[in-house]
Parts: sequence; structure tokens; C-alpha cells
Amino acid sequence: MPLYEPDDAAFPALEERFGWFPGVLEVEYGEREAERETPPELNWLRLLPEAFYWDIEDADCSLAFESGDGYACTIWDVSGEDDRPWAVFVVDDYGARLLPEYSLFDPDAEDEALEEILRRAADELPDRLLAGEFTRHGEPLPIPEWLLTPPETEDDEQE
Repeated sequence: MPLYEPDDAAFPALEERFGWFPGVLEVEYGEREAERETPPELNWLRLLPEAFYWDIEDADCSLAFESGDGYACTIWDVSGEDDRPWAVFVVDDYGARLLPEYSLFDPDAEDEALEEILRRAADELPDRLLAGEFTRHGEPLPIPEWLLTPPETEDDEQE
């Protein structure tokens, strides 16, 4: 099966392959040192409405896809405090694409609105991925090594 969830054996490798995505958040928010600015074509925060640029607290990979022809992508959920804002991205070798139909940018939205978006994403995204709706081909974007490799933590140094 070309769809993988976090508990599947193939998931961690795909999550790591696109590990630059949470790296952008860490670099832009000053949580990780960078050799230079994040390349604009990789800075997915610029795809959010400007008012929410600094409101994201977490980026989690929730689904991975790998087609028979070698195309791979991951679905990342990004959220702020109390899951507001909430945004969903398709991330592949060609960059990140915001999926506004599964995103919520209204800080005053009721919990039911977020629950409906999450339900629709869970129902629709697997079929859309399997149908090849998000598949792209071409020249992959160069990913700087400093954006791919998380910095060593004190725990890493003690091992």
C-alpha cells in the first residue's frame, strides 16, 4: 500500500526525507541557527495569511504517500495555540503546497468547525493522494543540508 501512517514501518523514512518542512519553522522562528536565510521557494510560512506568520507552534507529519513511479509526498499539519490556526500542506521534492480546504484561519471558530475540517481531511486526502491529484514531476528543489539536519541536542551529545 503506498499510503503510510505514523505507525507504519515506511513512514519514518518519508517523514525524514521531507524533514526540511519543520526545519523552516525552526529557522524562521530562531530556534535553529542557519547558514543563511531560508530559500523563498521553501519558506512555506509565506503561504499562510500574513496575520498568522508568527502563530504556528507545531508541525506534524500525519500521512505519507509513495507511488509506484517513485513520486513521494507527505501531509503536514501545522497548528498554533489551541489548534488555531490550523493548516494542512502537501510536501514533496518540489516544495510545499497549502491545502486551504483543510485549513482554518479563524481564531474564533467553534471546535465543531475544526472537527469538520479534520473529518473531511481524513476522509478525502487518502483518496486524493491515491488518485494522483498531488503528484508532480520535474526538477526537485535543492534543499540545503542545514535545513534538513536538525541541530544536535544535549541528549544527543550525551549518548
